[in-house]
Amino acid sequence: MFEETRNALAAFMKESQKSQRQLSKETGLSTSVISQFLNGTYPGDNGEVSKAIEQYLTVGKERLSSVSEARFYEGLYNTREVLFACNYAHRNNDITLVSGDAGAGKTTALRHYADTNTGVIFVTANACITTATAILSLICRKIGRQIPARRAALMNTLVEQLSDTNRLIIIDEADHLSLDALQAVRNLNDEAHCGIVLSGNDKIYRQMLSPRRGYEFDQIRTRIVVRKKVFNEYTVEEMEAMFPSLNQECVGYMLKLACAESLRTARKLYEVASEVAAARKQHLTVKHLRDTQKQLLGEVMG
Repeated sequence: MFEETRNALAAFMKESQKSQRQLSKETGLSTSVISQFLNGTYPGDNGEVSKAIEQYLTVGKERLSSVSEARFYEGLYNTREVLFACNYAHRNNDITLVSGDAGAGKTTALRHYADTNTGVIFVTANACITTATAILSLICRKIGRQIPARRAALMNTLVEQLSDTNRLIIIDEADHLSLDALQAVRNLNDEAHCGIVLSGNDKIYRQMLSPRRGYEFDQIRTRIVVRKKVFNEYTVEEMEAMFPSLNQECVGYMLKLACAESLRTARKLYEVASEVAAARKQHLTVKHLRDTQKQLLGEVMG
């Protein structure tokens, strides 16, 4: 009765290379339920399981059919600036700062460095990870160590694990961190001699690098020699490299959108427009981009 759903799920798993464990995370079904359903031995309500799987496959298949050809371009000016900051901190066991416009490719470049270099610890702060204990615990968890209850013991554990390892810690969204947390990160750099990249929006730049902020940030500010800022400003050549299949008219549209909104917005819009054009068996045109922008953002550029 549910053979069609079983076959569809098995085909999807083969095409997507997703394991039963990954499917369990994405569907909320346990691995045992998925396994038993696939084998036709699930003793529970197969109808409910089948319904959940079919709903999951609807979106999952759409993700697989994505035809986006936007690619990571290491020659992008913003990317080169971020990678320089990462390499400098990694090579010299120093602290560097990356800041600037939202959506300008900071996180993408940071992850690229982490993925292509050994010994990089990548963590992301957020509204719930603002204190010294929170960020140190996150780093400790990332390196697979048990988190001590006391902050002093936590710092000692990290220093012991990271000293003389020449590892690099990248902290994305570091603008969320309190002064106390930033001081703890500086202490970690001092004692373990590991490189650290702090990345965030202009708030972190203003906090640490403005002379008007006073003495409390001096110990951090004076340790940051490499300070890179990125902006949503791009060139035609960069757009051509990132979107190699587009004609000149579309490249011009993407350039204008990336500069007016952000590179992140431009890439997302391109992905959706590409899928629309592919579904209609059409080549991507400015009209697809304009219609998609109106649908997603509620407005179009003049």
